[in-house]
Amino acid sequence: MLNSCSTTPNKPAAQKDSLLAKTIVFPYSLRVLDGNVFHSFDRFLTIDEGKSKIISIIDGTCSACIINQMNKLDSVFSNILIDSDNIMVFVLNVSKQDSTFFMRNLQPSINAKGFILWDNNFNFERENNLFTPDINLRTFMVNPENRIIQYGNPLMHPDVIWEYKAKLENNM
Repeated sequence: MLNSCSTTPNKPAAQKDSLLAKTIVFPYSLRVLDGNVFHSFDRFLTIDEGKSKIISIIDGTCSACIINQMNKLDSVFSNILIDSDNIMVFVLNVSKQDSTFFMRNLQPSINAKGFILWDNNFNFERENNLFTPDINLRTFMVNPENRIIQYGNPLMHPDVIWEYKAKLENNM
């Protein structure tokens, strides 16, 4: 599947460069997952306005993706977001047929403190043309206007965290 966390972190430079300055939209069909409770997308809209966001797309049917990507990315990014008004957002892909399995078996392993947006039909990736098997391109930062200004997964390439930090400190 395209969103498996076992995919390779390398893509041609042309595809990577096409991400920069791309404007992201958040489909209204997304839901906010807070613990084991779902909220309407409006809850996210009231908090996200005017903020930079670090976004990571996560395969919600993969326990390793939850533990080794989502929880670890949240921990890494929380260190640079701690004195900031900016937010961490996880887009969690879980199909409708896998929802019950996820809530019973995988949701309890989530330790991430960032916003979790539930996507049960790949709407975020489809509307933003972000389908890629490259795990390095599935984590990126957008400015307050939702334009991508940085991408890369610090778990795959640890030095990229300093680029994220510099963008946050420069207030974009």
